[in-house]
Amino acid sequence: MNELMAFLQSHASVRQFTDRQITAEEEQLIIETAQQSPTSSNLQAYSVITIRDQATKARVAEWSGNQQHIIDCPLFLVFCADLFRLRKISERAGYLCNSEYAEIFMVATIDTALVAERALMAAQALGMGGVMVGAVRNRIQEISNLLELPDLVYPVMGMSLGFPKAVPKVKPRLSLQAVRHVEKYHAEDVLAGVDEYDGRLQEFGHLQGREVQPEKYPNFQGPYTWSEHTARRMANDAPAALRPHMLEYLRKRGFLLK
Repeated sequence: MNELMAFLQSHASVRQFTDRQITAEEEQLIIETAQQSPTSSNLQAYSVITIRDQATKARVAEWSGNQQHIIDCPLFLVFCADLFRLRKISERAGYLCNSEYAEIFMVATIDTALVAERALMAAQALGMGGVMVGAVRNRIQEISNLLELPDLVYPVMGMSLGFPKAVPKVKPRLSLQAVRHVEKYHAEDVLAGVDEYDGRLQEFGHLQGREVQPEKYPNFQGPYTWSEHTARRMANDAPAALRPHMLEYLRKRGFLLK
């Protein structure tokens, strides 16, 4: 495996950081590199909010499940799907902007996710580490107000970035047998590889002490595997897991109206 491929397979989430700061030049390089991500029709339907202010990070952390790494990281990024800029361009040109369609919402969300992934890889290439934070959607209206986001802009995810205190272990992923379908989707084989992965992840020890809603499963006796964990995650009806407010929030901001 060449050096680049090894790097691309080296990702592990980092939540503990040293006191070393991220310079303005490093921040700029991360975002400029992220901008080279693929983008549908070159629309570049995203924006990135950079946050260093401790008070702002503290509020975001509070509304994102009290995650301490948001406060501790030297740089927190919020990746936003942004159709507001495209609407302003359309208005200036005197054209209709079809921003209310589900397809355009998907374009903006996918563009944003691609940019976030590239930003994290750029940061890792500079010796940093980080973790993506979907929990910015827990209290998404409050965070939108805090960041003064206009309509047609919403936070897809946050990201804590900094220099890691320790090199984390790379978490194993499902085998190709479980995720690759040749020529067509083979629904009958969808569970192939899951049992093997259950064993590997159990050896990794990643799920110890992380049981989902154990109080709801007092009689569970089997090994707590990835598939058990995942099934419980999909059955979890807590608001923080399902975020039932999202559809109303998005529609109020002009998304998903058609």
